[in-house]
Amino acid sequence: MIKGKRGETMQDNDMGSVSNNEEKASATKGTVIYLLSVFVITYIYEYISVIRYLNENADRTIASIPVRLAIAMFIPAICVVIARLLNKEGLKNTFLSFNLKEGRYKYYLLTWFAPSLLTIAGVVIYFLCFRSDYSPEMEYIIATYEKQGVKGLTPAAMRTAAISQGITAILIGPVINCLTCFGEEWGWRGYLLPKLSGKLKTLPLMLVMGCIWGLWHLPLIVAGHNYGREYPGYPVMGILAMILFCFSAGTLLSYATLKTGSCVPAIIGHGAINGFSSIGIFFTKDGGKMLFGPSPAGMVAGIPLFIFAIILIWLMIRDEEKQK
Repeated sequence: MIKGKRGETMQDNDMGSVSNNEEKASATKGTVIYLLSVFVITYIYEYISVIRYLNENADRTIASIPVRLAIAMFIPAICVVIARLLNKEGLKNTFLSFNLKEGRYKYYLLTWFAPSLLTIAGVVIYFLCFRSDYSPEMEYIIATYEKQGVKGLTPAAMRTAAISQGITAILIGPVINCLTCFGEEWGWRGYLLPKLSGKLKTLPLMLVMGCIWGLWHLPLIVAGHNYGREYPGYPVMGILAMILFCFSAGTLLSYATLKTGSCVPAIIGHGAINGFSSIGIFFTKDGGKMLFGPSPAGMVAGIPLFIFAIILIWLMIRDEEKQK
């Protein structure tokens, strides 16, 4: 009987080993399919629909084609479907649940409000470093509205509008932006992150996720998105700035995803970032030195977000050590 039990145990262990190996092989295959499809499809689409279009229409700017940019945000979700179909995963473990049990609601609140607070801190740091760029007279934003045919705006009225829009962005921006942000976050945090989290420890995981997400933006950075084209070291410095930003923002979004087992808080956080990131531009003379700020995607204005990401990584590493 002892031998029989041992034989059964060994057989069970062998079956468990085979199952684990199959899961690892499936995760690797899914990762490869996803990354190949998301980069190939995105780069082809953005070359044809953005870069070539702008080259052929000199009167247009990248800011004037928001619909084309929004379409690109859905490509990661489309590639999740492609990867799941080709890898025969179906719709299991979609990471789309609302996991609020055991106090996890705090991670939803974190991604809802932390981006705005960190953006405000970044705006303050940016204007402390570039004092001459600060304009309480709202020159840049007033000039922008005048070009669109809106006349008679005063600095006082624009300051009130900026505060009102800022509060609105904090409270409902994450909801308004959920649809387009779902397209990215179901791909990055809902599919790729779980695949890589089983292979990498916290620090390399966050670094790899940041680099991948940042490089995914490469065609748009070359086209002038986020940073324009008139900065030293174009486009390399812009690409590096985007990777740094994606590492910082991505760590916050990944942290909430890993803590809840859902990419929903990441969708909320991404929407919060997109909804509030331009608030500092209202107070610039000429739109700001975008490579540095006042958007959190700038290397100076992004300092608070970067520091916060380092804190979150430290917390995750500490949790790893406790689980050993």
